Amino acid sequence: PAKAALVLTAPVVSGASGSGFQAMMGLVMAGQLIFFSFFTGAYAMMSILQEDEEGTLTRLFSTPTNRTLILAGKFLAVFLTVMFKGLVLMLVGRLAFGVNWGQPGSAALGLLGQMFASVGLAVLLVSFVKNTKQAGPIFGGALTGLGMLSGLFTTNISMPASFNAIGNFTPQGWVLKAWKLSQAGQPASEMLVPFLVLLAMGVVMFAIGAVMFRKRYA
Repeated sequence: PAKAALVLTAPVVSGASGSGFQAMMGLVMAGQLIFFSFFTGAYAMMSILQEDEEGTLTRLFSTPTNRTLILAGKFLAVFLTVMFKGLVLMLVGRLAFGVNWGQPGSAALGLLGQMFASVGLAVLLVSFVKNTKQAGPIFGGALTGLGMLSGLFTTNISMPASFNAIGNFTPQGWVLKAWKLSQAGQPASEMLVPFLVLLAMGVVMFAIGAVMFRKRYA
């Protein structure tokens, strides 16, 4: 991610109006990137439900392999998929709108934190869904609601402090904080707190999802 960030953060020569437009588009693209990543993670993780309906997941869980390890393999596969697609979207934002995603180290931490949180939430959501028919409405409702509460659709609108505070309780809200810091030019050291919060959220959500799966297939 750090190497890719070098391409995404190359300076753009522009006037004051151009800089203002790039700053505005940076926040818009950050909101869309976060929303896209969480949706992609959830629907990619839905492969677990498909395997469950086809019976392959039950056979996997019947092997000596630890169930948490099986879920960790799914986590890694979805993590890499979402990261690749996130990098593509960041590159598009850079080339199409001149978005400056921040210093390489900061952009890398923002992207990694986003991936851990999005895939962790995906595991948690999937653990509560019984089949693929339920997945669409639940994923759509939960992720859209969290996105709205986190301010992903109002990045360039001044909102009340009480509304902005809600983002402190959602993974999407912390990812948005991270990208705002990165786009503001903050060094990687200033990104450690949001990154560690997102990492912790991802681990906790994954752990809860793993426990739910153990109970379902006990």
